[in-house]
Amino acid sequence: MHWREKELLKVLKTGKLTTTEIVGRVNMSKATALKYLDDMKERNLVDGEEIGTTKIWYLKTQEEIVENKIKILVADDDKNVMNIIRYSLDSDKFEILEAANGKEALGMVFARLPDILILDIMMPGMDGYVVCEELKKHDSTKNLPIIILSAKASVDDKVKAMDLGIDDYMIKPFDPRELEARIKMRLKPANGKY
Repeated sequence: MHWREKELLKVLKTGKLTTTEIVGRVNMSKATALKYLDDMKERNLVDGEEIGTTKIWYLKTQEEIVENKIKILVADDDKNVMNIIRYSLDSDKFEILEAANGKEALGMVFARLPDILILDIMMPGMDGYVVCEELKKHDSTKNLPIIILSAKASVDDKVKAMDLGIDDYMIKPFDPRELEARIKMRLKPANGKY
């Protein structure tokens, strides 16, 4: 985030302000402030309303900001994989939820309702196959997009996952750019977020 955006957000934490009031409190021209405010509005960080010829700006609440992000649940017992995904995906677009095993993943799917699940197969307690089977049993989760991300590279493993109704299968090690492209591809028809 640009330092000017941070400056604008800091000022808006005090409450609703007109463009003129904002410009009076920050070190930038009205045109520059409006450029950044409009860009921040597109990213759902701030919002504005017009009252006559005056524009009033205010911060979106944290709940509203998070709601506009795509929620990705990553279920993997390998902390390195979690970190690669967390730091390679754009935090302005994606909210990353983490589960270290299959049971935790199931609980989080029902509690947090992610938009997509990135699922490892080999995890302690409950493997990825069992997680898929459980999710497919429930109306509320049977259509959740699932991308398997696994070191298991055999055709048998891929076929078994596909028989369970997964949407995609990627082999570790993986390129985070490809993972992001596959996430976008899987979400495009479903919810219009892309």
